Amino acid sequence: MRMLRRNALSFLTFMPIAAAAESAFAAPVAVPEEKPKTAGKILFVVTSHGELGNTGRKTGYWLSEVTRPWKVLKDAGYEIDFMSPKGGECPVEGQNPSDPVNKAFAQDLSAQKKINFTIKPSEVKPEEYKAIFFAGGHGVMWDFPDNKELAAITSKIYENGGVVAAVCHGPAALILSLTPKSLGPQSAFGFN
Repeated sequence: MRMLRRNALSFLTFMPIAAAAESAFAAPVAVPEEKPKTAGKILFVVTSHGELGNTGRKTGYWLSEVTRPWKVLKDAGYEIDFMSPKGGECPVEGQNPSDPVNKAFAQDLSAQKKINFTIKPSEVKPEEYKAIFFAGGHGVMWDFPDNKELAAITSKIYENGGVVAAVCHGPAALILSLTPKSLGPQSAFGFN
């Protein structure tokens, strides 16, 4: 019985070696280089602001408002880039390390490199993006409104047929000074 088992194992071990040797003598087949397939690029915008007014409390972008759409869009084949008003590392709040989507985001090396080294508005080429997405978090209330660079990038993406999206506090990026004077005497807000 031992001899039979050893012969069977020898035969099974030899099979892959024989197949490899046979293919080594076959004519080489040209294999086209495959580029990673992508459905396009989407620009995620997060805050650079880390202080909650004069309260002494820390703030930033809300993690799950980045990770949830990131996962859906990544799974759909989109490449995600991260931008912030100042570029570089951004403050974060709302961390829940036990959340499986947050955990997957934390373990994705490409996503971590991009979120920890966000690009600046001056480095963005709007024509490369199919959409712009503004993540929420309390910090956006300080550096998204009245930000002319963000407004210009958003306009260009939209004018090129792109999608503009935001979640929670993120729509603050879509506001440019709406003061009574700029609204005129007959505003919907009742200013005179």
